[in-house]
Amino acid sequence: MKVVKLLVLISLFASVLASCKTAKEMPCDNAKAAELINMHGLDGCGWAIQLEDGTKLEPFNLKQFTDIELKDHKKIWVSYEDTEGYVSICMIGPIIKIVCLSER
Repeated sequence: MKVVKLLVLISLFASVLASCKTAKEMPCDNAKAAELINMHGLDGCGWAIQLEDGTKLEPFNLKQFTDIELKDHKKIWVSYEDTEGYVSICMIGPIIKIVCLSER
């Protein structure tokens, strides 16, 4: 009988743990699934963010997020603000200000 209770308790505990998300899995508020893209091969380009729909974004403040390793095709969550008054030599997409960035 004790073994059955122990197995039920372990199963219940395991299901609770499985349903919890870790901090790494939790997206930022209003986040979009995306990936980092290394665009250094194009003139005037650096790191870009590509959304799941293929839209490329040019972040001007990516260096502020030092806890994210810059690796080509790294899966990320990103929330951002559109900007005005910025220009880019790269011209692959809109220039954005990252509000929140985390790994997926």
